[in-house]
Amino acid sequence: MNPIRIIGIGSPFGGDRIAWEAVDAIAHGGMLDRFPRDIVQTFCTGAPATDLLPMMSGAKAVILIDAVSSGALPGTVHKIDASKLMIEAENLSSHALGVPECLALGSSLGMLPKTVLLYGVEIREDGTDEGATAPMPDLLRAIAGELEALVRLDERARAQHRSRANGNDG
Repeated sequence: MNPIRIIGIGSPFGGDRIAWEAVDAIAHGGMLDRFPRDIVQTFCTGAPATDLLPMMSGAKAVILIDAVSSGALPGTVHKIDASKLMIEAENLSSHALGVPECLALGSSLGMLPKTVLLYGVEIREDGTDEGATAPMPDLLRAIAGELEALVRLDERARAQHRSRANGNDG
């Protein structure tokens, strides 16, 4: 079974820790209790250049969580279209791989799951998370909704496959 993976990108320090705190809340706060065991896996990385593509490998879908600084109010939750975030893979160098570059490289190599969702949590421009943790419930609710939808799609696809395997048109 190909799992759905939730990956927090950042570090345990400053505003960058917001993604790790979100993944910890998802993993240990009871959100995953409603899903079949092992269908959702959680990871954190401080090194997307080396870890992100291997963590995504073999997943059916991936939800990425990262701190962002776009000038919006700290704590603003952004759902970012991962396909629009990807840069052109033409002149990629492995020396400066961030999330957009990793996604572009993964896309050009055919290594990305069918579904890649990215949630960014706005931190202050000085890199601190002051005010960023207040909307954590909004972020967790959004991710719970995404997980519900992904799991329902997976269950529907498996039911159709079983129906076809049994000679029904589904």
